[in-house]
Amino acid sequence: MVTAVDPPHVWHRVVLAADHAPGFDGIVNDYFLVRVTRFEPRGEFTDDQLAVDEHLAGFRWWQLSEISEYTGPDLFSPRDLATLLTDLLTCGIPAEPLALGL
Repeated sequence: MVTAVDPPHVWHRVVLAADHAPGFDGIVNDYFLVRVTRFEPRGEFTDDQLAVDEHLAGFRWWQLSEISEYTGPDLFSPRDLATLLTDLLTCGIPAEPLALGL
């Protein structure tokens, strides 16, 4: 997918913790709003690589209502994704990326 302009940077999250993951002391997540009519979400991993990764099972589209009503075992990141998306879609793009907590 190629965009004509840079997508707006809407959220930023830094997690620093000595025990975050083996070999890492934290993560930085940046979130951008990309509006598209259609595309297949696909990361860099092949299906075989996804099959052996215990943290990532695949990609799919979720509607906001599905996220809001989800009661299954999977976790969203950020955890309050439904609230954040609702605010983003209701209030619009923030002037500066919103700093997210844990």
